[in-house]
Amino acid sequence: MDIKSAVILITSAGSLLGGTLATHFASLGAKLVICDQDIELLNDTYHRCSIISDDVHYFKVDDYSLDSIHQLFDFVDEKFQRSPDVLVNNWPNAPLPGLISDQSAEQFSDKLTSLASTLFGFGQASAERMCLEKKEGVIVNVISVDNTNDFEGFENASSIVTGFTQSWAKELTPFNIRVGGVVPALSRSSRKSDYHWHQVRDELIRNTEYIVANDYFSGRIMAAEAS
Repeated sequence: MDIKSAVILITSAGSLLGGTLATHFASLGAKLVICDQDIELLNDTYHRCSIISDDVHYFKVDDYSLDSIHQLFDFVDEKFQRSPDVLVNNWPNAPLPGLISDQSAEQFSDKLTSLASTLFGFGQASAERMCLEKKEGVIVNVISVDNTNDFEGFENASSIVTGFTQSWAKELTPFNIRVGGVVPALSRSSRKSDYHWHQVRDELIRNTEYIVANDYFSGRIMAAEAS
């Protein structure tokens, strides 16, 4: 995929990783649409991107319902007369509680539903429009951490991203749509105080760019770790 000619949609663009992904792809010359529920954080990302590029647009989503997601994609169509070529399906603070955590089953269910339904909703809407336009698109599922206290439970969240990525890739390969995933390489044995979060975010961004640019990458997960 030629990033300079691509329309790239980045979700949760007000988050730490989402904002950095946006400025990175803006610096590479991509046409950007960024979205988030938090208008203040979204505006901050937009202003940083607009210093780099004139081809950046933002859209505040009211929620992550299918109606709101389709309104976002209609906005992209209006701005560029085509759907996104690339969806960076970014979801921050994704850890799910473990069995011995103090969170209830209801809290686990709510977090699981939020993560799965949001990733799926954006992925489905993007795939539908890519197929309709018969384009060779890319979907990259990314999970990250904004709050360094949210360290536990990434194995659970990563397994969901892995499952979605692999199953979507099989389903979409006949339509020339590639799907990849990027997750932090975290483990329960790692200590929060020793973990180099900034380096991990840099690696998440590099891996995301690699998946977008590499026409042979699909159906796999890249684990980002500090060097």
